[in-house]
Amino acid sequence: MIESAERPVVVCVDDDPSILSALRRTFRQEPFEFLPTENPSEALDWVLLRKARIVLADQRMPVLTGLEFLDLVRNCSPSTLRIMITGQSDLTGILKREKLESIQKLVRKPWDDAELKDLLRRLLGVATVRR
Repeated sequence: MIESAERPVVVCVDDDPSILSALRRTFRQEPFEFLPTENPSEALDWVLLRKARIVLADQRMPVLTGLEFLDLVRNCSPSTLRIMITGQSDLTGILKREKLESIQKLVRKPWDDAELKDLLRRLLGVATVRR
């Protein structure tokens, strides 16, 4: 088992506490540390201070959009993988107007738990947890 100090860090920012709670349950047995927050400033601090390998961001948040947040992450931590998680059905207009390099993956809500866990494991290069 990997020691907690060596476990990769995944940060998630979403303004919906129920989404964060669902993701916390989904990732509780995973071989990475999951840090959820409703606060984009806190998430950005964690990206920098905890050297997050992956960041998940919701698109629709009250303070700034997920694309705006992921652009900040890209600028201050270019090696952090950036994933947008969204329930918006039509992102075509948004993605045409915004900087496409801000996101590397797109996950739609509702997500499939197994697929999302597999995606993060593959991106982090960690093995599946055996029960």
